[in-house]
Amino acid sequence: MTTLDIGAEPEAVLSTERTIPRHLVHRAAVAEVFLTDFQSVGERDFRASAQLPPDHSYYADRLGTAGGHDPLAVFEAVRQMLLCAMHLQHDAGPGTKSITAEAGLRITDPRPLHAPARPLDLDLVGRAALVKEYRGAVSRVVHEVDVAAAGQPIGTVRVDTALRPDDIYRTLRMSGRTTEPPSSDDLPAVSPARPIGPHLVGRTRADNVVLHDMALRGGELTALLRVPLRHPSMFDHPQDHVPGPVMMEAARQLGLLLAGERHGLAAAKLHLAELTAEYLRFAELDADIVLRSEILRAPAADGGGLAFAVAFEQGGEAVARMRVALGSTLGRAGAAGAPDGS
Repeated sequence: MTTLDIGAEPEAVLSTERTIPRHLVHRAAVAEVFLTDFQSVGERDFRASAQLPPDHSYYADRLGTAGGHDPLAVFEAVRQMLLCAMHLQHDAGPGTKSITAEAGLRITDPRPLHAPARPLDLDLVGRAALVKEYRGAVSRVVHEVDVAAAGQPIGTVRVDTALRPDDIYRTLRMSGRTTEPPSSDDLPAVSPARPIGPHLVGRTRADNVVLHDMALRGGELTALLRVPLRHPSMFDHPQDHVPGPVMMEAARQLGLLLAGERHGLAAAKLHLAELTAEYLRFAELDADIVLRSEILRAPAADGGGLAFAVAFEQGGEAVARMRVALGSTLGRAGAAGAPDGS
């Protein structure tokens, strides 16, 4: 199998000396590449190394005691690993599009992430739990990845991805549309009429806030998705739809708002423990997306966090569904809690 910078031996040491080529992880800016090495091990297994930067305008923009490295930066490192695997492990060509159907992140122990002002080297061990082919090419793959730092487990990621050639992708992309989907580079950046204060969603910078027009009615908190078209990380390169990781961040921010508005919990005292996402259709750039919350488990007196569900709706139809658990930094170290309340 193909490898980067190392031999095929399963025990070969992975390097963190430099990042891998940008095109393998679909990034335009070198500063947005976290993956540093990749190795195929057998037909379905692979390994990679990554480094989370100590300072990043998006991932490191966090308030208070939450500090350290962002769990969504961990997800981004794994996402880059899986894009690399599509090309090097599954022989996907440069014209092949990866379409995420489901994704899940679980932080089993957040303590290794609490390393502010230092880069964090990650060890990623992945496997293809399911591979399906169509006409000799991989058409669907389910990946499972274990994440660790210095031998200490951090968590797991699971992603279900469809692989489609350009012409098939275009047909899928036009489903439900009568006009060409616009590119993010061609749309004007619009400032929201009712912005949300960054401190309410655990941020210091307004350009990292992806929600606006919050409304609390009864037990339901709603907000509109603010699509940050000029954001150098979330929109590192032109897109014809809202990327899944942007929606994951929106779900987390809605939960932080919910924790503050309903339970008086400060965003700086909470960390992302678990997130599962199901993407039902493409999230369009040229129509509003409404987020609606549903509490699954209220915060516990012993420091246990909040679990909730988020529905994404566009034009009256469901675009995505997510379940999120926020752990409290005041509770037990490593306590995550399941999103379903179990």
